[in-house]
Amino acid sequence: MTTVVATFQEKYPNITINATGSAQYQNQLQTALNAGTGPDLFQTPSRPQLDVMATAGQLLELNQRVDQSAWTDVAKEAVTVKGKVWGVPGGKYTVGIAYHIDLFDKAGITSEPKTWAELTDAFTKLKAINVIPYSIAAKDGSLTFFNYIGLASSVLALDGFDQVVLGKKKLTDPELVAVIQQMVDWAKFYEPNFVGTVYQESKALFATGKAAAMDAGSSDYNGYHQINPNAKLGFMYWPASDAQHKPCTNTGMEFIVGVNAKAKYPDQGTTFAGWLGTPAGGQAMTDNVKDLPVINGVKSKDPLQQKMLDTPLDVPVWYERFSTENIGKVWTEQGQAPFEGKMKAADLATLLQKSIDDQLALAAKQQ
Repeated sequence: MTTVVATFQEKYPNITINATGSAQYQNQLQTALNAGTGPDLFQTPSRPQLDVMATAGQLLELNQRVDQSAWTDVAKEAVTVKGKVWGVPGGKYTVGIAYHIDLFDKAGITSEPKTWAELTDAFTKLKAINVIPYSIAAKDGSLTFFNYIGLASSVLALDGFDQVVLGKKKLTDPELVAVIQQMVDWAKFYEPNFVGTVYQESKALFATGKAAAMDAGSSDYNGYHQINPNAKLGFMYWPASDAQHKPCTNTGMEFIVGVNAKAKYPDQGTTFAGWLGTPAGGQAMTDNVKDLPVINGVKSKDPLQQKMLDTPLDVPVWYERFSTENIGKVWTEQGQAPFEGKMKAADLATLLQKSIDDQLALAAKQQ
């Protein structure tokens, strides 16, 4: 961030930005904001906590203050609450599927699967060479959750996801129940006792090359290479249910900057925030902080990151919206049951939808 700030000050030498950090950052920031003080600029949490800060009057509204023309749709949604912009997106992480290129080559998989049927075929080829096709963690629900939202996001696309968030489309619809059923049908390709596996065990299985593929975010690759420096890893998008749908990724905000509603220097703070949302600011973030860019036209020097940016479809991670933030909790508490034959896919879909309905009811009550 120091280099990012220095790049900004080359263009705006009369504005001084003092960047500081703290291990207790979130608690210290929230305490200061609650007291009506705090820094002029700060890294905000992602939604839905961003919504809370905006509603509490702690953020300066930026609708007419910053240029949003270069922002990606997902980035703009991530900082927009009730039609108004409350922060500037500076970087993101992206979730899809990591895989071992050498194992795919050995199995004779010549192109990345783009549909469920193609992924099934790839799994079959990997199993034939005595490799675990897919490493997943069902015990803590960490990876089954991401698997579900990734596959479901391809079915929904961005507009469909927005309808789910608003309660206008249901996770009990047949095409979304089919997502859970497909995950169950793939169980024969997961590692033995995947229902009793937690995330760290699943990660080790994949990183050491005992499993060919695994749900992964852009920030996970450094960890894989720490375990296995020689791993040759690729990234594929979540496959679509059929050729009529697009493969996709899920994106979450890694960095958002907000301006304090009670800033001492609001114009200067807004100038920095606005610059961060331009191609020049976005490129500085990508080159130095290494987050994936959220600005159209910004490129990454890392081919793997650029592959993530070139996704055919990008949908937010579901926990960054209030109504869908408890989906992961359902997968943690109940997600093992369909794989154990104790619950039908439609029954789990009902529980997932109930978590949304409960959140929507809570939101209505709070208004």
